[in-house]
Amino acid sequence: MIGCGSGLYDLFYLTDMLIRDNRARRDPLYVAPAVLSPATGSRAGESTKALVDQLYEMAGRGQLGDEAFEALKSLADQGQLRPADLAVHRVKAGRQRHRRANAEEAAALRQVQARLAQLDEARESSAAVLADLESRLDRLASQIAAKEQAARDRVTTDEGAARCALTEKAALADSYHRLNEQAQALRDDLTRLEEMRLQLEDRAAELEAVLARSEIAALGAATQD
Repeated sequence: MIGCGSGLYDLFYLTDMLIRDNRARRDPLYVAPAVLSPATGSRAGESTKALVDQLYEMAGRGQLGDEAFEALKSLADQGQLRPADLAVHRVKAGRQRHRRANAEEAAALRQVQARLAQLDEARESSAAVLADLESRLDRLASQIAAKEQAARDRVTTDEGAARCALTEKAALADSYHRLNEQAQALRDDLTRLEEMRLQLEDRAAELEAVLARSEIAALGAATQD
């Protein structure tokens, strides 16, 4: 496929001019095609030169494959290139660009949807783990309160038992602290997951809109062909 940008137009054109002139110098019997000669000032000459310019410009933009370019160039060499010949390939190039753009947008949409599914799975798992942690924290909070009350009740009657209750309370409080840190980390994760989900949903909606508009444009172009 010819084409790395419209900047190739001049390179293609100058290369063919160089080859033509070189061949004319090498072969005295060679007659340079009128279609590639500078415009003579006549309307026909100007029209032909304009078509050749368009041909090379299309090649530079990647709108023509190698075979199509050579076929159209051959027509130009014979003075038989018509605007309709170029128009047909412009339509084909437009459809190809449409298909490529659609493929890229569709691939991006699939990736967004896959990540949304992964986010949903992570969110559900995190919510389940968080619910279990919060249940454990509630139970630990009750146990801590019970141990504290037991220590208060026994501090005057059984100092040893009171100290034991306070030791157990400290161990329970340590467990509570560790679990609460994990629970808070999960809460933060859920917040970030939700924010990312909203961003991805916005992106998915944007991609779906682009694809929908592209389909409408394609239908409109098809009705005009």
